[in-house]
Amino acid sequence: MAEIRRSLDNIFAAKRERALIDAERRKKEAYAKIPRLAELDAEITLAGIRFARRLLSQNNPDDGYTLDERISFLNAQKEALLKTHGLPVNFMEPVFSCPACEDRGYIAKSSGESVPCSCYQKLYLEQLYAYSNILDDGQTGFEFFDETFFSDKLNAKRYQVEISPREQILGIKHQCEKFVENFPDKETPNFYFFGSIGTGKTFMAKSIGLELVKRGYSVLYLSAPSLFSTIQQYRISSDKDVAENEQAYKNLITVNLLILDDLGTEPKSDARYAEFLTLLEMRKGQSRNHTAKTIISSNFDLKRLFQEYNERIASRIVGEFQAFQFIGDDIRLIKRHQQQWL
Repeated sequence: MAEIRRSLDNIFAAKRERALIDAERRKKEAYAKIPRLAELDAEITLAGIRFARRLLSQNNPDDGYTLDERISFLNAQKEALLKTHGLPVNFMEPVFSCPACEDRGYIAKSSGESVPCSCYQKLYLEQLYAYSNILDDGQTGFEFFDETFFSDKLNAKRYQVEISPREQILGIKHQCEKFVENFPDKETPNFYFFGSIGTGKTFMAKSIGLELVKRGYSVLYLSAPSLFSTIQQYRISSDKDVAENEQAYKNLITVNLLILDDLGTEPKSDARYAEFLTLLEMRKGQSRNHTAKTIISSNFDLKRLFQEYNERIASRIVGEFQAFQFIGDDIRLIKRHQQQWL
């Protein structure tokens, strides 16, 4: 996201400036202790100036090798002086946290193009994880998915579907993985997860989010109460908090993937739902030129959705989201029962 990159650019600029300031301080210390070092640096600078003048005047333009020899000779004297006085040979040079990019965050390629350094990419991903609100607890992610928590027994009377909970969840997992792979495609739909408590809705939504963060996409996970609170804070912002709340609201619109968990647990209000419709419409507008998809999870099936929300909201979700029903027993209760027997 733009604000994350701006923040990182400021971080790298500050790191580089600190390294240069520290190097300048050490240089002054070395000059004070060994005055000859200042003279040698002045001679190196002067040699470069003289060579540049000769090139401009086309006077002996081919004797560049003599400049290299002269500078090497002067640098050798500098190194000898530093060693004699017990100082490292690079004492006056900047010490960057990343030698590859020298704390610029970017590396210039031979083509002239600048590309993010690996240190920048690492920090960017860390910022994306922090921003996403998805706690990487070591138990969330497709690699931690365990199909054995879902029964392989068909129970059409209970679940109103003609396959077992295990077949159902494996099909959903496959669709979630396809969602990640095809995320930038305009044809990739929004998702609506519904089902009873503890059937894996939040796990699947967060697993998608974590995979997308790894790929450099911005993800924001919010519970329904938190999302509506963010919208409300934006609408009633005081002068003191207006910038922060505006940015929080803007993030809801522009983030690549918005995960809205537990729709239906928020305090109900027609005004809030009007704001929610506006948000969905604005994200739809964003998606024309920018990847902006939404995953909603709820305990409400599609019929209940029309009962709990006005028709405009329910119709928007039914019409613009691909719905997946999660079935099975409460996994949290199963895990708790298993732990009691350990």
